[in-house]
Formats: sequence, structure tokens, C-alpha cells
Amino acid sequence: MSGLIDISIVIPAFNESKRLPRFLARVIAYCQSVDKTCEVIVVDDGSRDGTFEVASAFKPQFERLTVIRNERNSGKGHATKVGLFAARGAVRVFLDADGSVDPEEIGRNAHYLEEGYDIFVGSRILTAQGQVLKVEWYRKMIGKAFNFFVRAFLFADIKDTQCGFKMFKGEAIEPLFSRIYLRGFGFDVELLYLAYKLGYKVKEGAVSWHHVPASKINMATDSIKMFFNILQVRNWHCTPINRFSKHMGPNEYRYMYEMEECHWWFVSRRNFILELIESFGLNEPRILDIGSGTGVNLAAFNKAGKASGVDISEKAIGFCRERGLSDVTFGPVEDLPYEENTFDIVTALDVLEHVSEPVEVLREMRKVLKPDGKIVMTVPAFRILWSQHDEALCHLRRYKKKVLLHDLSEAGLEVEKVGYLFFTSFFVVAPIRLIRRLFVPKGKARSDTTTLPPKFFNAILKVLFKAEMKIAMKCGLPLGTSLYAIVSKK
Repeated sequence: MSGLIDISIVIPAFNESKRLPRFLARVIAYCQSVDKTCEVIVVDDGSRDGTFEVASAFKPQFERLTVIRNERNSGKGHATKVGLFAARGAVRVFLDADGSVDPEEIGRNAHYLEEGYDIFVGSRILTAQGQVLKVEWYRKMIGKAFNFFVRAFLFADIKDTQCGFKMFKGEAIEPLFSRIYLRGFGFDVELLYLAYKLGYKVKEGAVSWHHVPASKINMATDSIKMFFNILQVRNWHCTPINRFSKHMGPNEYRYMYEMEECHWWFVSRRNFILELIESFGLNEPRILDIGSGTGVNLAAFNKAGKASGVDISEKAIGFCRERGLSDVTFGPVEDLPYEENTFDIVTALDVLEHVSEPVEVLREMRKVLKPDGKIVMTVPAFRILWSQHDEALCHLRRYKKKVLLHDLSEAGLEVEKVGYLFFTSFFVVAPIRLIRRLFVPKGKARSDTTTLPPKFFNAILKVLFKAEMKIAMKCGLPLGTSLYAIVSKK
């Protein structure tokens, strides 16, 4: 398949072998009837009933059909995200696999995107001439109650957040879906709140909708979860967001350059990673440091083996050069400029939280790793700790251990060890950042490591965290502000 795609239609599906064939046939018929180049992407979210095979059987009928299989069920939100990231269309749509909304609604409402809107949201609440609605009374009642809380805590402009029909301009996908945490049915609310925070133009319009039996939603338990999701979304995205900033600003690189050699946090993390590398017992290992930053870690790794570095920032590479490091390459982590099976060790220290598609980046790391090699990584932990620090560093997420393990498994990597770092600092950082949520600063965001603590205090913290890291290696810590993992190829 090649050429430009006008419309991408994404259908997340979980155990839909019975309902999907009829709807997929309708979608393909629609694509073949319009004067647009369309593609259809079905994302099988870990089904156990042959959904993947059923969807794949339609490929002879429509060459631009792609079927993606998630190894395990991760939720409608995650499956939708996978499909939309794989899509190539100038307009991208997601439709529920049950067929409750006809594909013809795409043509009826696409003009809104042409008129300047970034997102179109289908609504079962708004009415229009010719609209057909078949909605059970209890769905209407729960929907109205849910929308009351959405309007109270998040935004008041959308009357129906949960209709399974939404259209996007292609350029809106990455800024929105790279920041989404919710993986289940509540992801629509987070998506629309992010659109509001990011300043996208959203149009809500009436669509025809009819109830299809055998719904995957449990109206009792899922409704409770989604009400709780509203509070989570409000808490998670409490800071201002700059959608135009993808990489750390030059000031942050300058702060890092000045602090990396002496600040207790940088020193403690670096010493811990060096101990891990030494514990592998490799003689002169070939090491790749992904996201080398200003180069202090790369210089330290050169003492343990032959280290190369790669970074997406010319500013960062310039600082590496100032340190006398020459083996540093400019390149995206999504397309590493190295041959397969090249490195004994790959390090990625606080890298995954910056990328839109972490699983794809992990697969790229896996590709350049030797069959018996090791990947060592760290990521920031606990979404509740999100603050201006994360915005200043252009983070897209903080990790739960469960999500990190899921992404590693999806990438075909085997976890040898995973645990928390910086246990003690959690009890200082957490209350400070929670208090800051009540008084969100309106000035330019800055990271928490831009200045050095008093010399004596900084020295004490180095000693404290040196002892803590020993505990982390031997028996693990119950929590911390960071997660680390040692992984290898399956």
C-alpha cells in the first residue's frame, strides 16, 4: 500500500468475532463507494474468540485493510490509540465495532474539519433532521448523570462524551493520544479534556445511533469506574500544557550541563546504573546510551566499556562535544542509526516518558541489542507526582509499574528485574507537588534540578541515596519517585 490516504477508519475490537463481520463489510462497502482514498485498521485487543482471523479474512476484499493484534487485552482506549498511531490519513476516525454508528456519518460530518475544526464528536444528545436514535432509557439516565459531573469538574461544552464516533485531523493525534493515561472506556473524557487544555477546536454534532445487543460495557461497574475517571483526569492534567514543545528548551540543557556532575539526584542515579552494568560481568561491553543529554553518563559508561551515544537534540550533542565526547550521533530513538545485534548493553535513562509510542521505541532498542544483551532503563514513577517539573522536561507521562511491564512485554522483552528508586525523596517530593497543585504557577515551568542544594546537604543526600540504592539492588523498595528495569530479549 502506498500513496496518500484521505480517511483512516480505526475499529478497536475485543471478542467481536460475531458482530464485527457484518459491520466491517459495511465499512468496506462505504470506503469503496466514496471518492476518497480510505484505509481501515482493526485493532484486535487481545481477543480469545478468533476476532483477528475473522477481520483478516476481509483482506482479499479490501487491500487497504490492516489488522493489528495486541498480545493482551489492554482496554478500548489503548487499542484506539494503537490504531490511530498506525493510521496515515489526513482525517482519522474511530468507530465502535458493534456498528452502533454507521460509517456514512463520516461523509455527513467531514465538512466540519474542512471548515477549521480539529475534532468532531458524535452526539446522541443533540438532535438534527433525519437523525435516528434508538437508545435505552437507562443509558440516557446514566449518560445525563455522567455528563453532569463532566460539566462540573472538567468542561461544559460537550453534551455526549461517550458516543463511539469521533473524527480528528491527523496532526491532532500525536499531541492528544501521547498524553492519555486511561486505557479503558473512560478514555474519551480524558481525550476531550486534553483537547480543551491544548486549545483544539472541537465541534459536537448529532449522529444517528442504535443500540446493539451484547454490549461490552457493564453499566454498573464501568459507570462507577468512569465517574472515578473524571476525578483522575482533573487531577492528572492540572498543569498548563504546551503542545508545541517537544524537546527540552536550551535553558534546561544548560541547567543539566551545570548540575549533572554534582547534583545528588544525577550522581545517585548514575552510580546505581554503573553498579548494574558492572554486575553483568562483561569484558569491555559495547554500550549504547540512548538520550545522552549533556554527556556525563556517557563519559562514565566509557570507563565500563566502549560507549556510544545518540540524541535527538543538537543542543545536547553540542554539550557532549564540550565534554570531549565524539561518539555521539544525532538521531531519533524511533529509528536508531545502528545495525541489528550491535550492542551488549543499551541504556535509556528517563527516555520513554518523552516519546509518543514507547512500545515502538522499545522494539527499536531490542533490534540493536545483541541476543544475550541487556537493556537498563529508568522512568519517572507515579502519575500523582506530575508537576511543572515534568512539563519543563517535556514529559508525556509518569509510569505505573503495571504499564511499564505491559509495554516491555508488548515489545518482546523479558523483564529480569524491576523496582523503585529514590524511596526517601518520595515523602518529600509528594507533599510539595500536591500542594503546588493548589497554587499552579503561571510563569515558565522549570525542573526541580536547576539549582544545587547547599553543599553540606547535597553531600549528605549522596550518602543517603548510596545506601538506599544498595537496598534497591538487594531486596527492592516499596515505592519511589523513579522506576528502573533490567530487560533482555525473549
